[in-house]
Amino acid sequence: MMTFRFLLPSSLFLTLLAIPPALAQTGPQPLPPLSVNASPAVTAAETQARAGSVPQESSSTARSTVTATTLDQRQARRLEDVLRDIPGVTLGPQRGAGLERAVSLRGIGARGVRVFVDGMEMSDTSQAQSQYKLTEINLRDIESVDVLRGPQTGRYGADTGGGVIVITTRRPTAPLAGQAGLEAGSYKTKRAFANASGLQGPVDWRLSASGADIGGYSDFKGGEKDDPFHQWGLNATVGVQASDTLHLQAVARYQRRDVFYDASTQDRDWDRDETEQALRLGGTHSALSGALISQFGIADTLTTRQYWGFGTKGDTYDGGKTRLDYTGTYALTDTVSLAFGGDATRERIEQRTPGFAPTAGPLDAHFWKKGAFTTLGVTPLENLNLSATVRGDTHDDFGGKGTWRLGSAYTIAATGTTLRGSYGTSWQTPSLYERFDPCYGRDSLRPETAKGWDIGLDQSLLNNRVKSGVSLFRTTTEDEIAFQGGAALRAGCNGGGYVNLNRTKVKGVEWESALQLTDTLRATASYTWMQADNALTGTRLRDRPLHQAGGGLDWQLRKDVSVGTSLHYRDNTTNSWTGRADEFWTADLRAAWDVTEAVNLHLRIENLFNARYEEDPGYGTPGRSGYAGVTVSF
Repeated sequence: MMTFRFLLPSSLFLTLLAIPPALAQTGPQPLPPLSVNASPAVTAAETQARAGSVPQESSSTARSTVTATTLDQRQARRLEDVLRDIPGVTLGPQRGAGLERAVSLRGIGARGVRVFVDGMEMSDTSQAQSQYKLTEINLRDIESVDVLRGPQTGRYGADTGGGVIVITTRRPTAPLAGQAGLEAGSYKTKRAFANASGLQGPVDWRLSASGADIGGYSDFKGGEKDDPFHQWGLNATVGVQASDTLHLQAVARYQRRDVFYDASTQDRDWDRDETEQALRLGGTHSALSGALISQFGIADTLTTRQYWGFGTKGDTYDGGKTRLDYTGTYALTDTVSLAFGGDATRERIEQRTPGFAPTAGPLDAHFWKKGAFTTLGVTPLENLNLSATVRGDTHDDFGGKGTWRLGSAYTIAATGTTLRGSYGTSWQTPSLYERFDPCYGRDSLRPETAKGWDIGLDQSLLNNRVKSGVSLFRTTTEDEIAFQGGAALRAGCNGGGYVNLNRTKVKGVEWESALQLTDTLRATASYTWMQADNALTGTRLRDRPLHQAGGGLDWQLRKDVSVGTSLHYRDNTTNSWTGRADEFWTADLRAAWDVTEAVNLHLRIENLFNARYEEDPGYGTPGRSGYAGVTVSF
């Protein structure tokens, strides 16, 4: 740690001084456009720009977008590095190196947040809340991350009370191109990635590989043994333009992780082997001179986990999901659009727990869930967008349920102002783990329902050099499913289990802003105030901070040199397992140098002021750490 404390700032200073004087004569490179966008009025014909989405509905949604440019600029290595700067997003506690983090939106837990990667709904159905937890992935593969906040019933499903995260990976733009990079730094960290892509006639393809080897720090705050993390992954995409109107695509993803971790009270040397596999075959078809766009596909995802160490005997938890989906978007006129479609999903779980629950036999369970929806978008007046969505779902064990969403947005072009609002409902059935786990499951759980509204204002000023957005929101949940401590449900198990909390309520304010101070200097800021309570007891829900904030500066110092800094704040939280975690601030510093058009060097210091903090009481977090790397492009 002491080495990086002095080495990285010195290296950054010497690097800037060592750049040849001739390069210093080149002017600064303007920063890319601001990413906080107001929602303009749209025509139905623009549905072609975002297949499967009714533009009138999109304009009324509280949305934040992170582009590949921002990911590269901030040297993001984990998806949460950027998500934590988006208002309304709450991440699960930071722990040991490589350990995953759950994500919630507007106080709705991970069960009400769905993550889609290139059309594949990603989640581990063998975990509580059937959630997708964030961990090391190859961010060099990502083109954009869209975060849609608030109920999003419709094409994304009824179980989206918090919102949806849509990840789109990069596509080929040249006959042949690629990148390779290495990074090393604190905690014996080594990362590497490589990718190649191409366009040959009707065929487009992209292949990528990435890996991380981290010596780590102790997951238990007072531990003496470091807990390492190892990961590698492969991604492949192949597309074929079968005709002028039909594009077919296959997407495959694979990741392998080896995670070491502890208990909150002592070193445990627990080890978890994980794999994540996903495959989707699908396509996009255009008809009626482009007025009707259809998307379709079949996807299968499988996550496997095996546990080793104290109290385990190679226990396995496997969860899979097979999903068929179709979405059609039809531009009826320039002012009226229609989306419609359906999906069918089979979720499955397999558990073998000879160590953790030796008296329980093997668990094998599954269910089918089917749904259909339609969305109508209308622009009755210039700059006014209205949308309405209805959806119906059926479940093998819980019957049927209808959900809906209404949205509106009005733009005042003369002032760069957009007023928007929405109201929606959701329906989330208990996960297979929450129902059938031998220690914590209860088959008597009821489905969780939610309803929420928001009103917002997006404003552009000074010829779009200042962009801001603010939203007020409120969500009420009935029968929220959560873990509750108490007596063991079965002999040989620890205490507690999953229960319906009956009623919770969340209200809050979201704000984000971007200021183009000069052509080469930009400031960004975000803030969330959120109060999440059990409506019956009035007690604050755990792991939901009252205040969160983030901000940063990005400066294109010269055409080939950029620097930046970020600040993050999180209020105190409580946890039913380990108690209270105090508030904290952290700061990061970064710099990058384009040595040539093909070679880029970067330096990064995280937790610059070596803040000592806990996000989950009893567990460790990283101190000041530094990283340096190189990327070569062709």
